[in-house]
Amino acid sequence: MKTITFLIQLFILLGISFLTSCSKNSGQVINSDIQQVININSEDILKVNLGNFGDEEGADIFKNPAHAKTNKTYRQINSSSIIYVYSPSDKFVGNDTVTLLLYRGSDGAHPGVIDTTKICIVVN
Repeated sequence: MKTITFLIQLFILLGISFLTSCSKNSGQVINSDIQQVININSEDILKVNLGNFGDEEGADIFKNPAHAKTNKTYRQINSSSIIYVYSPSDKFVGNDTVTLLLYRGSDGAHPGVIDTTKICIVVN
């Protein structure tokens, strides 16, 4: 009976190891959040330079802020920088949070690594 229990536990452990090893570097979201807190006034437009990205790399909004009038990303024409733009809804004062996905390290054939960036915007 002990041998059967040991073999079942070993089988489960090997199965879990196999499943997790197959998912490495397959474009999954890596939980390496970069937390940023940015203060703005209610009439301001926030522009955050997310950095330089290659042709096959980029950034997307994963979770929208709840109180945004403007909420978008765009690639600058004359550079490889991606900019995140936010402006608060009219008369909103308080905290708003956006989560961005950053696609890095792609060579065109493989997705590379996807990092998350969470920005807390404090609107005064």
